[in-house]
Amino acid sequence: MTNSLTKNCTSPEQLEKIIKGQERKFRWRDDWPTMEAALQAAGTAAIAAHEAQKKPD
Repeated sequence: MTNSLTKNCTSPEQLEKIIKGQERKFRWRDDWPTMEAALQAAGTAAIAAHEAQKKPD
């Protein structure tokens, strides 16, 4: 789930919106903190990959 949500993430603001949207759906679950951490990690990696692609220009 996290990869499909964050694969095109290009900014921290966009990542924050993704996390907030998922929190509205899943905050009642016992494993929400784990899911949130996974989203944060995947989003940060996607942002870093996007930044790495921009550098060679």
